[in-house]
Amino acid sequence: MSNFKQKTSVKSRWRLLVLLALLLIILLQAIGLPAAAQTAVPDKSAPAQQELTAFERKTALTQLASVLAQHYVLPEMAAQLSAALLKAEADGRFNHLHSKAQLVDEVGDWLRAVGKDGHLGLELTERYGEVTYIRHESDEKRRNNFAFEQLSILPGNIGYLKLNKFVQADEAFDVATQALQFLSRSSALIIDLRESAGGSPELVRFLLSHFVPAETLLWQLEGRNTDQPEEVRAKVLLQKQLQMPLYVLQSANQASAAEFFSYALQQQGRATVIGETSAGLAHYTGAMAVTDWLFVRIPLARPVFPKSGDNFEQRGVMPDVKVPAAQALQKALQLEQQRQHNVAQY
Repeated sequence: MSNFKQKTSVKSRWRLLVLLALLLIILLQAIGLPAAAQTAVPDKSAPAQQELTAFERKTALTQLASVLAQHYVLPEMAAQLSAALLKAEADGRFNHLHSKAQLVDEVGDWLRAVGKDGHLGLELTERYGEVTYIRHESDEKRRNNFAFEQLSILPGNIGYLKLNKFVQADEAFDVATQALQFLSRSSALIIDLRESAGGSPELVRFLLSHFVPAETLLWQLEGRNTDQPEEVRAKVLLQKQLQMPLYVLQSANQASAAEFFSYALQQQGRATVIGETSAGLAHYTGAMAVTDWLFVRIPLARPVFPKSGDNFEQRGVMPDVKVPAAQALQKALQLEQQRQHNVAQY
């Protein structure tokens, strides 16, 4: 009997200690202090910490090589990229990758370097919830007001529009219409794309349609699986065509859809492009699943512009007036003021 009572007393003390420890942990958590029991345990559901097995890595890279070989827009480069990726995997180039996020970052960088194509990239599907070519934006300038950052009328009745992305959204077309309506009585128009990161070719087409005659051939699209190029023409709009002098400001970081806008206007002889040579990303990009957790952003078509018979891939859009990007606005104002002065004299 006495032995049983002693054991019961010991157990009671241990239960009391455990309860006190739990209460202490709860109290520390409540006041925001780290508890000793809060040992960091990786959340394997978080994309950045998802473990990657050797089998998963090899499967993903093998399937990625197949997607590139079958679908990348330039067949010769597709074959080269695919073969180089398979060789790199066989040589152990990626054996150090132990998380899915690490694979996305490092293999993505490798693809862009080897393919010399900034449109190539990998993404974890769960970060987007679907396989999509549309990127999530974190930069305020590209999220707010569908990236239409600034409208103003500068001295000399010079209109100014700053656009930081051609956003893929129906509402962006409404904002574009309102912006151009506001600027429609300007004597000249400056469109500032120096911080534009690309986006929707359809919004590019819509905006271009305000400055060139309806049905003007803007560019053609050639894909690997199409017999006839697809023609992209200016839309027929209810608004009248804007015919004021037009200046487009660009920088070395300006990419993709923003380059389409500059290049198409330059090809049509419709605008003076001022600033730096742009990034040189001309291909239309789509998104294709690689595995159930990985997808690739991949160029699927190449544009051909009617005047040059080519595009600006890897070369960028060459400005008509070359100045550092920071000086491009001032240069545009000088050119327009000089134009207005010359007109006033005649």
